[in-house]
Amino acid sequence: MPFPISRRFGRIVVLCILFTSAVCLLLAIGGKHVVDNAPYDSGTTSKSHEDQPTLEDGIVGSDTSGYGGIDHEEYDDADDYDDADDYDDEDYNDDNAQSDDDSDDLQVPYRGDYRELFSLTTTDRRFFTIYFGGTMQAYNPNIIPHPTKHDMWIVVAQHEQSRKTIDVSGELVCTAGFFEGVLICADPPKLLPISPSITGVCDGDLAYMNFRFGPRDARMFYGPSGPSILYGSQSQYACLGIWVQDVRMLLEPFHLERFALANLFVSATEVQRPMPWKGIEKNFFLFWDLQGKAYVHHDIHPERVFAQLDFDGNVGKNLASFSASEDQACMAQYMPRVGPDHESIHQATNSLSITLCKRSDPKCIQSGTNTFVMHIFQHKTYYDFHGIYEPYVVLFQQNAPFALHAISQRPLWIHGRNALTRLTGSLQYEGKPDSDIPEGHTEMFYLTSMSWKSHAQKYHGYVDDVMFLAFGIEDSQSAAIDVVAGDLLQDLALC
Repeated sequence: MPFPISRRFGRIVVLCILFTSAVCLLLAIGGKHVVDNAPYDSGTTSKSHEDQPTLEDGIVGSDTSGYGGIDHEEYDDADDYDDADDYDDEDYNDDNAQSDDDSDDLQVPYRGDYRELFSLTTTDRRFFTIYFGGTMQAYNPNIIPHPTKHDMWIVVAQHEQSRKTIDVSGELVCTAGFFEGVLICADPPKLLPISPSITGVCDGDLAYMNFRFGPRDARMFYGPSGPSILYGSQSQYACLGIWVQDVRMLLEPFHLERFALANLFVSATEVQRPMPWKGIEKNFFLFWDLQGKAYVHHDIHPERVFAQLDFDGNVGKNLASFSASEDQACMAQYMPRVGPDHESIHQATNSLSITLCKRSDPKCIQSGTNTFVMHIFQHKTYYDFHGIYEPYVVLFQQNAPFALHAISQRPLWIHGRNALTRLTGSLQYEGKPDSDIPEGHTEMFYLTSMSWKSHAQKYHGYVDDVMFLAFGIEDSQSAAIDVVAGDLLQDLALC
């Protein structure tokens, strides 16, 4: 808050000059010293958003009513393509001119109750931005540790191309490190060399998608043995489907591992699903059981669909039926309520495995009873032609029947998220009057990936391990936040 400090300092100095008092001068110096060096209150790294200012009307479509009575102490659909949210390649980008001085004056409208997450490393505890350099712009980022440089990470994000007339979308990739609280590409980013799309079979209202090639909405992540990438593109079985590849085959930093360690999905392979297929498939995520077998989770709402994944992309039968009755009861009680129109729940991030005790505790031993698959899904609302996504954590068993274990009862709020204004820098409203910006909306934070921050970790972690949550802001910019994993698990309702 430099401006208020300087004004206070100036007033005191003026008084010192007027009264030529040594005492006043000491007060000025001392006063400034106390303000600038006020003790940093670390407190806890997260808190309820109920402590934040509110607006009477609240934001549109973030209903968390019907919860309550939850003991939090144990853990100290396909989308409607009315907005073509993740595949809308009239995507928007980053000129985020938001300053701390301006944002401090904004009231953040919200409705319901949030679990606010604070950065462990930034000085203001806000999220940090990801800078690709020059005029390169990207959103919906993914972060994994660099294989050999332990102070660097690999970032992949959707290339922002809304200002261009193009027929091929792309994912930008770079090696990045931290400088002055920003994750910065060390070299100019390049396009990830993903195999060309196949010929599309989209028809009817979706026929235009046959003419936009390239990867969309990628998720890069570590499994138990190595990193992979999932992305959307033209499908053999639907209009758009999901493809998987061992990302070591595409990234130069992994060139020493390509032929020594990579043995599955060395080329782009389409991931299939149990029937029936939808016209557009998206947001699949992979998970692994405790024995290391791979599965693909296709849908989480209104009913779960998941199956074991074979080496050729084929899948077995839908395994969700084995826990369907218990899962449906849990979701009916604890899932966020979805409105009848313009709202949906869909999968968002990759998965990680987490043991619900502390690595630092010598009594903490990973087992089938305390280790679960963790995923973040999102409650999407789309009103006034603007999407808002509220993220929730879900845990399910890491062994058959993979039943749901817990669902968080508060959506996550990234510290630094604000009301949607001109200062947000959303490309959706670039060159448009302020009246086009919907009132009562917050900025759209779209969580895309989570990963362990430590270079020693791949898929599994503990509640006291530090992780990255990476997200896009308004389809315009990339950002992330580093938090302790346990911060995400404070509001779980057990199934």
